[in-house]
Amino acid sequence: MPPKQIALVCKLMPLYRLGVFHELSKTRKYEFTCFGDTKKQGGIQVIPWSLANPMNKAGIKWIKTSNYFYIPERLLWQTGIVKRIFWSKYDCFIFEGGVFHLPTWLFAILCRLKGKKVLFWTHGFKGFDKGLKKIIRILYFKLADGLLLYGNFSKELMIKSGFRRDKLFVVYNSLDTTKQFKLLEDRKDCLVKQEKSKIFKNSELFTVIFIGRLVKAKKIQFLLKAVNQFSKKKSPINCIIIGDGPEMKSLKDFVKSNKLENETFFTGALYKEEDICKYFEMADLMVSPGNVGLNCMHSFAYGVPVLTHNNLQFHGPEVEAITPGETGILFEYNNYEDMTVKLEEWKYKNYTKEEVRIKCHDILSKRYNPVSHAKRIIEAIDQL
Repeated sequence: MPPKQIALVCKLMPLYRLGVFHELSKTRKYEFTCFGDTKKQGGIQVIPWSLANPMNKAGIKWIKTSNYFYIPERLLWQTGIVKRIFWSKYDCFIFEGGVFHLPTWLFAILCRLKGKKVLFWTHGFKGFDKGLKKIIRILYFKLADGLLLYGNFSKELMIKSGFRRDKLFVVYNSLDTTKQFKLLEDRKDCLVKQEKSKIFKNSELFTVIFIGRLVKAKKIQFLLKAVNQFSKKKSPINCIIIGDGPEMKSLKDFVKSNKLENETFFTGALYKEEDICKYFEMADLMVSPGNVGLNCMHSFAYGVPVLTHNNLQFHGPEVEAITPGETGILFEYNNYEDMTVKLEEWKYKNYTKEEVRIKCHDILSKRYNPVSHAKRIIEAIDQL
């Protein structure tokens, strides 16, 4: 008996999902086919079309579609999907679950009329919606036979709103941790120290790092303000900022005006793991004052704990990977003073880098990796 056909419909084919897409393409239990455009949108790196072959080492089964953006994030028409719903052998369709992506309503309704199973891959509830907006979101999610959720926080909110527990599947998220673990293993301590001494006046100082887009919502100003405060207290720390964005100039101006050039280094945007690894090897703590998402996974992959705030509504679901006191630490939301207290608290912990690395890698190995990610998606389909 041939395996059931699963259509995985994506607006984009983001590079960070290559690992899980590849694992799904390898399984023999179901036959997964990705549908998505090769276009890049919003600065998100996409999977190269050259990998549209599951026989490649990191390849995936992928049918190219074309996107027509009439209204970004609202009205996007994806070619070829209606045809597959009506005239193909796909048994189940997995759609990205953005409620305001209007064509997905149509696609889901057509699937139900044709007797096709529907899963939404979504963040679910975050706790912000009330009134009519919440009702619309509930109606939308009820179109699906099940929801693939990124975290338990959302699952519990949805259960409180009347959703059946057995229709909510927490699949978490993942990066290609295999490559990152290998890069970390191959790095040599003497080389790390040598490279660190090239960018900092005192390479022995406790070092914090940030990775992400440089936008106001990330509150990177909090981090630099803390670097300045520690400097004035004669207890300086080093700071590495990976990323680019509209806040770059104002952040560099702050560093210059407060004479923090010896303690702060901007790398600009980096996409190659080989380049990113080099800087995380220098760091003791990743600080993300605004929110965390996949940058939390990035940090854990390199064995670096995470400091961020404690309001889960504003985070990506990856924040659930942080175990306070072990793989990171949380400060009171929007409280700069508490952030500096928690930063100093971690600074003087007696953990070795190896002890923290083991704890960070343990949670990734159990939950946030492509193999586990794909396994949970397959288990969800089993239960439809």
